[in-house]
Amino acid sequence: MTRSRFTLLLIAALLPAAAHGADCPSANTADKGFVLETTGARSEFRKAEGPIVKTVNHFDGSPRQTVFSFAGLFDLARFSKDEQYVMHPLSDLSRILPLKKRSHANIAFVPLGPIEPADTRWSLELTVAGQESFSLGECKYKVFRIKQVTKKGDEQIDVLSVLYSPELQATLAKVYDEGTADEFTVRYDRIQSLTQ
Repeated sequence: MTRSRFTLLLIAALLPAAAHGADCPSANTADKGFVLETTGARSEFRKAEGPIVKTVNHFDGSPRQTVFSFAGLFDLARFSKDEQYVMHPLSDLSRILPLKKRSHANIAFVPLGPIEPADTRWSLELTVAGQESFSLGECKYKVFRIKQVTKKGDEQIDVLSVLYSPELQATLAKVYDEGTADEFTVRYDRIQSLTQ
C-alpha cells in the first residue's frame, strides 16, 4: 500500500469520529442546559417549569441579565441592574405551540413596572413565515422564521424577525429592518452543552 493511499484511508477513518465529536445539544439533551455564544456575548439556557426557559446573558461591558421567556420564543420578564421588565399575558399561551408553517398568533398583554400604566393593552403578533436551516459551528438546526410585531394599542412599536429553534426552544438570531437597505442580523455563532 502506498503512503498516500494509507494517508487517505486514515483521514477517511477519522472523519466520522470528528463529525460525531461535535457537541450539538438536541431536544433530548437541551433540558440539561446549553450555552450559545457570539463575540461579546454568552447566554446560558436552562429549562424551568412548564414552557418557561431561563436565560442568563453575559455581555461585555454590561451587567448580567436574567430573562424568563415563553419556550424561548418571546420574553416574559427581563432583570438586570439597569432594567426590570415584566409582561403579563392576557391571552391563552397554550395555543401557540407547537408552531407550524404559516401559523399566526396574537397575544394581548400588559407590561408591568413602576412607570408603566397598566390600563393600556399591548399586543405581540407572531407569524411563521417559513422554515430554514441554521448553522452554529458544526451543528445545524431547523428553525422557523417568525415575524414579531409589537403594538401599543394601535401604534406599532417594534418589528423584527426571529430565527427560532423549536428543538432547543431558543431564538438563535434576530433580523432587524428586514427587506430594507438597513437590514442586519444579530446571531449566535457557537453552541455547547452546559457543563455545570
